[in-house]
Amino acid sequence: MIEYVVTEPKRLDTIVYEHYKTLDVFESVLEVNVHLHNKYILEVGDKVLLPTIEVPKKIEDGALWD
Repeated sequence: MIEYVVTEPKRLDTIVYEHYKTLDVFESVLEVNVHLHNKYILEVGDKVLLPTIEVPKKIEDGALWD
């Protein structure tokens, strides 16, 4: 698990997308960050726990086989 410390005001969904490249795991991240449930914009110094989640690779057009 990685601990991310907010360095500029930012939304949690933005942090999740930047780290995992998908929002499919947003609920899983929110489950381990109950302290952020009522915060729309995270403030400098807020800590976000980013659990290790295996994100399935999406197949891009024309890339069925490498």
